[in-house]
Amino acid sequence: MHVVVIGAGLGGLAAAVAADRAGHTVTVLERTPELREAGAGIGIMPNGVLALDALGLGEPVRAQTGPLDAGGGMRNRHGKPLLTADLAAVRKQVGAPLVVVRRSWLHGLLVDALAPGTVLTDTPVLALYNAGDHIELRTGGGPVHADAVIVADGAHSTLRAALLPDHPGVAGSGEYAARAIAPAAPDGVEMAVGEFVDHRTGDRFGCLPLADGGVYWYATWHGAAPADPAERHRWLRDRRAGWHPATVALIDATPAESVHVAETQQLVSPLPTLAIGRVVLLGDAGHAMTPDLGQGACQAFEDAATLGVVLDGATARDVPDAFRRYDALRRPRTSALLRESRRMHRLLGLTGWRGRLRDVLFRLVPPALAVRSLAVHYRFAPEAAHRALSSTTR
Repeated sequence: MHVVVIGAGLGGLAAAVAADRAGHTVTVLERTPELREAGAGIGIMPNGVLALDALGLGEPVRAQTGPLDAGGGMRNRHGKPLLTADLAAVRKQVGAPLVVVRRSWLHGLLVDALAPGTVLTDTPVLALYNAGDHIELRTGGGPVHADAVIVADGAHSTLRAALLPDHPGVAGSGEYAARAIAPAAPDGVEMAVGEFVDHRTGDRFGCLPLADGGVYWYATWHGAAPADPAERHRWLRDRRAGWHPATVALIDATPAESVHVAETQQLVSPLPTLAIGRVVLLGDAGHAMTPDLGQGACQAFEDAATLGVVLDGATARDVPDAFRRYDALRRPRTSALLRESRRMHRLLGLTGWRGRLRDVLFRLVPPALAVRSLAVHYRFAPEAAHRALSSTTR
């Protein structure tokens, strides 16, 4: 069976690995002239690690586990803890760590898991047509025949808009995020790992160490910022004056041209379906959400692992039923997380008395409750879910 994946980002490549491991012929169509992965670092939450385990890639990812067990959680802008969770306890309950890696490294790992020639660059998909027993794709290089199509062309998916024309698509959150990796933890400054929130402005800052000694950091704000990278770099630094010293030190340690800035985005509402006949939507194409729960890429990896399960042993004739099972397994979870990420986005951006009240309430959460709550979110077992669904539909 020929499976075509549209998009060679992290989610699309993970889906290609899953379909290949399920025994199918796979082609990945990427519109850009060369493979690249924009951005800086990425935190892979335990559920994302479990999904990569299912794809056979968990071992090298787990080897990148850094010194995070003793840190993390929410802090005020001065670095004082607001909401703490023992990540070592979460890891013990779930069976996987939180791993922070460079996006380029992870992208390369996924590419290397595929046979040479699997990914075709400079091949945009202009349209797709349902031919009944297969899908015909019109590309810049001619038609492509597929028994199954996985759409992973990102938050601004043109194919999602064609498949579900009545859906309103994505919208900007109004919040901008700068992301970067400092080459090393700054000397002479005590690191305070986790996410800092400021009830005065609604700004945030997060920092997570990598196993190679670098530090992935991000900063968020609402409203305009200078467009020039050097000027924006100074602006970011000045905006963090009075925060924990690590925030300014990490900005100072990072070249201005290495800082990636973009507005965070989300689907206006969950999609009515992730499966349309022989076509499924995966990752941001199916459930773009703000990064407030750290679940964007992790949900794409869960999608891919689930596709691997439902496509295992499937024939071309089985594809529509397999994709319906994928939709039944994935959409309730991704829709719930999309809504929850929107709520968390609003909560973390509160200012004034509402922001101060949030901080007070965060301090009242017992660490053990925080661990249990995180463990619930971070569990993932695609085979067990598939078996449970199959038993109820017989």
